[in-house]
Amino acid sequence: MPSPKLRADQHLRVMVTAFAAVDPVGAEELAAATGISVKNCGLVPVFTMNTGLLTKGHRRATYLPSEKGRYVARAFARGEAEGLGALRSKWRGQWFARTVRERCRHGPVSREGLVITLMTVARAGRERIKQAHVLLDLMVAVGLVRVEKSGELHWFEGVCPTETPLTGGQSTDAPREGSPAADAHDEPGPAEEPPALEDRASGGTRQPDGKEPQDGSGQQQTEVPRPRAEAPGGQAPEGTGSDQDLLSLLLPPVLLADLTRLTPAEVLELHNHLTAITALTTKLRGPRIS
Repeated sequence: MPSPKLRADQHLRVMVTAFAAVDPVGAEELAAATGISVKNCGLVPVFTMNTGLLTKGHRRATYLPSEKGRYVARAFARGEAEGLGALRSKWRGQWFARTVRERCRHGPVSREGLVITLMTVARAGRERIKQAHVLLDLMVAVGLVRVEKSGELHWFEGVCPTETPLTGGQSTDAPREGSPAADAHDEPGPAEEPPALEDRASGGTRQPDGKEPQDGSGQQQTEVPRPRAEAPGGQAPEGTGSDQDLLSLLLPPVLLADLTRLTPAEVLELHNHLTAITALTTKLRGPRIS
């Protein structure tokens, strides 16, 4: 998570400066270009490297933009709104963005609730609570999150009003206030992050044209696989064998009547296996900690 010693707008100024670098830059070069102290400029690159936008330079404590970082820099050169859109596209797949998007799935959430969620996912202690607040402020400034009139935060990815541009001036707001920066609609880039895990996990229920199946009222419906049929005489359907694809065995739902074929010991064994698969899959599909 980002350092709590800088406000969100200062973090962004240092990052944008680093993205535009042609030669390796260190804290001194970033300080000279942004007017922020050398010590604080040195706190920004670690978080930025963890998001894949900076890489280490050939000299000690120096950094260079990655291909993603250069893409963001080119967008900022065309305008701040376009640059913020490019930065959103690179952050959308990061663990903190996925966490907030999932937490806000059903509507706005209090800042405290989002902070606790971020700290839980990052496995951070309470001593890092200020870092979580700055991380939220950064997402507000970039335009991934919007502050509602109620003070709650909501996943947004859209236009946010601003009073102070990123590239000039200093905001008087404390990091907790999360002063939003100017933004515009998201522009897709050539190096977009891969789709979120929850989007990939829904594969197999989409129509060939990419649209979800709908009922007569226009509501989306989830397509449930049909139960595996039995051949006459209680034999397995033709083509079913020990070498059959595992997914074809797991996807059809198991009905309550199917369990009557198992002994009590086999039912308990099935339960233990499914519990283990669920736990491991949850860990594999969970957000990656940067």
